[in-house]
Amino acid sequence: MRRHTAALLALMLTVGLSVVASLGAAATSSAGRESFRGVLIASGRGGDRTIVSTLAVATGVFTGVGRIVEIGPRPGDPANLDRDDLVFPSGRMHLLSRNKFVSMSSDPKTCALRVRARSTSRVRGGTGRFRHASGALKGTLRGRGVAPRNPDGTCAQDQALLLEVDSFSERGTLAL
Repeated sequence: MRRHTAALLALMLTVGLSVVASLGAAATSSAGRESFRGVLIASGRGGDRTIVSTLAVATGVFTGVGRIVEIGPRPGDPANLDRDDLVFPSGRMHLLSRNKFVSMSSDPKTCALRVRARSTSRVRGGTGRFRHASGALKGTLRGRGVAPRNPDGTCAQDQALLLEVDSFSERGTLAL
């Protein structure tokens, strides 16, 4: 009798765990509206561009707070493609953005710059919870910065900005 009871309990436990695992997988896979907002602060005071701080906030299908990691271009990437990872405690989300429109203005007296860009982005997988993530977003970037000066007093256009503050906002869909 004990053997039958133990076998029955083992069978019930196995079936129960299978049901819970399949419900858990269904609960974590979802799709719908998503928005990302964030800011990136960089300094070029030492001559090279250095990221000082970043923040990324996600709301929608996934809600979380993380940071932005800029990824360098790969061979064959077009000039208007930017690669970034949005890093959250539950994993990294790979984001590919293409600039569609860019406007820039500068003040030669103060060397202050303003940039505004519109882009389309794609989420292409990642790590952890975002391993199979996909999505399409449209967004805007607003940047402000201060360029260093050349010895003759003009604004240097070929050097890292002394200070750069970029804020972005993207909206679209995300599937996890």
